[in-house]
Amino acid sequence: MKTTTISLFCAASLLAACTTTTPDPSPAIAASSVQHDACNAAELKGQLAEAELACKQALDSAIKAGAKDELLSQRQYNLGRIKRLQGKHVEAEALYKQALATEEAALPRSDARIGRRLVELASALSAQGKWQEGSVYLERALPLLHKLSDTSRTYSAEVLGQYAKQLQGGPQAALGRRFQETIVTLK
Repeated sequence: MKTTTISLFCAASLLAACTTTTPDPSPAIAASSVQHDACNAAELKGQLAEAELACKQALDSAIKAGAKDELLSQRQYNLGRIKRLQGKHVEAEALYKQALATEEAALPRSDARIGRRLVELASALSAQGKWQEGSVYLERALPLLHKLSDTSRTYSAEVLGQYAKQLQGGPQAALGRRFQETIVTLK
């Protein structure tokens, strides 16, 4: 009678084949955080090209790590903000739309973050002369503006003012007046 034995090496090989190992995402998340900090530091120094590179790397690291929607949205938003500051409004628009879609899919949802993304998107669209499209996003932001930080409300008031001025006397004059009225409530 023939006996079959499994060597220790063979058993270890079989177990290794049965287990799935997922790489620890924390190094990539940590890298994303370091790059995010570098982006902020460069932005504060007015070094927007460096900030753009660091924000792009932060986003890429977050994607590589399989980061949660909240972090991905933040990284997309930050890169979009840098692009807007550089005058790259088409690229900023695309990133803000991604950040908005990511944020709206996130659980739990944050009305404040959604509101900020809507206002930034409206700003990027206005810089391209896309006032009609931007007014739709800005109108969506109206019920969320009271949830923003003081700084974000101040910026939102500036964007609302630009839109109110642009829309006066046209077919969306009523919406422009609504934007103007909202400015008062943000102060």
